[in-house]
Amino acid sequence: MNCLIDNILNRNLKKGRKLEVIKRYIKLRYHINIDARAIEKRVQGLNLSYRLN
Repeated sequence: MNCLIDNILNRNLKKGRKLEVIKRYIKLRYHINIDARAIEKRVQGLNLSYRLN
């Protein structure tokens, strides 16, 4: 599951989507409720160099 979320984050941040949009997509598509703050920490932990909106 971790790899799935990481891939979703990487792909959508590359396209310039906001964190709230990514959060809604994960919830609707995979039925996983993840907090926006947790997404921010995950992006920082992966050392992805995207600007978080």
